[in-house]
Amino acid sequence: MPQSLLLDSNILTCVLRPEVAENRPVATAILRILEDPRYELFVPEIIDYEIRRKLLHMAHHRHQARKWAKEALTLLDDLHSVGYLPLTTNTMKMAASLWAEARAEGELRGPEGSLDVDVILAAQAKQAGGHIVTMNEKHFIYLVEVFDWRPYQHPTPEVSE
Repeated sequence: MPQSLLLDSNILTCVLRPEVAENRPVATAILRILEDPRYELFVPEIIDYEIRRKLLHMAHHRHQARKWAKEALTLLDDLHSVGYLPLTTNTMKMAASLWAEARAEGELRGPEGSLDVDVILAAQAKQAGGHIVTMNEKHFIYLVEVFDWRPYQHPTPEVSE
């Protein structure tokens, strides 16, 4: 059974804008992981929401970002066919528990409200038995395993099984 990998917003944003030079290595890595039968990629609903709201807002403006925001929204919808992980009541309950436990132990970094998406994503990963694919590993310390996507930036990744 393939390992479930849940994309964080920073990674998914790079996939949605591969024409931006600094996004290309990340987008390339994700495409390589997508082709690896050991892994199954998912767009978590909470991350879809986080990105979609920004893209919808940009699509309402009359500037240059409007066109690429609409294109990114189409690509985001297309990525749902790869794998989409919806939110459930159990996910939200687990996220609340994770947040409260981490906060009580002083393990969360940043303002209380700003970490909600991270703990919801962590709860989704725990429920799926998966890992988070992110550039912000420190956001998930003590919460859930993080997948190292960086070796996949290179043509023949050196990955350990």
